[in-house]
Amino acid sequence: MIFKPLWQRLRLPLLAALIVLGALAARATWEQVQAYERAVGLEHDRKFGEAIDEYRWTLRWYTPWGPKWTLAAEALVRIAKSAEQPEPMRALQALDALRSGLIAGRHLWQPRADLVAWVNATIPPVMVAAAVASGDKRDPKVLLAQFTRDYARPVGVSPVTSAAVVLGFLAWLIGLLMIARRGLDADARITRAGWRWLAVAVSGFVLWALAMWLG
Repeated sequence: MIFKPLWQRLRLPLLAALIVLGALAARATWEQVQAYERAVGLEHDRKFGEAIDEYRWTLRWYTPWGPKWTLAAEALVRIAKSAEQPEPMRALQALDALRSGLIAGRHLWQPRADLVAWVNATIPPVMVAAAVASGDKRDPKVLLAQFTRDYARPVGVSPVTSAAVVLGFLAWLIGLLMIARRGLDADARITRAGWRWLAVAVSGFVLWALAMWLG
């Protein structure tokens, strides 16, 4: 059967890829937990600015199974709501950290798209209050209209972007695997077929990177 020789050729590269991906997932989870614990300690010491930054990093170390990700998002919502009236600058910092942290976790879909939408609707009046508190003399109504327009954008990831991310990643991975298995001669020099697979891998990486960046 053709499948058996193909599996025998690809099993070691696939195993290596799984080990690398597993190590990356483990590190992201560990960093998430550590950032959250630092944030809780800083908030307990009333170092709110530093705590907000650490909560942001907790969100940025996104994994679907992350144990502290939701807790960090809830903490930033709590800080923003409690500071909105007395300290709009702190509320703005918390909302900005929440939004940027959530968007940093975007991949095939947007985690907690509902919360991103809530931030987009909540942040304009807070920005106006922060501007007024900092001495901005512009008309608050004009500022509110401007900020509302700035944050009135679609939330989530389009199906086209998701498809591009998947196809780009698969082409990147398969290209690298095929170079390792069939793209080198006995002297470890790249063959004509290897150059074709290299073009597939590079094209896949470019497509994946652009989709992640522009999507």
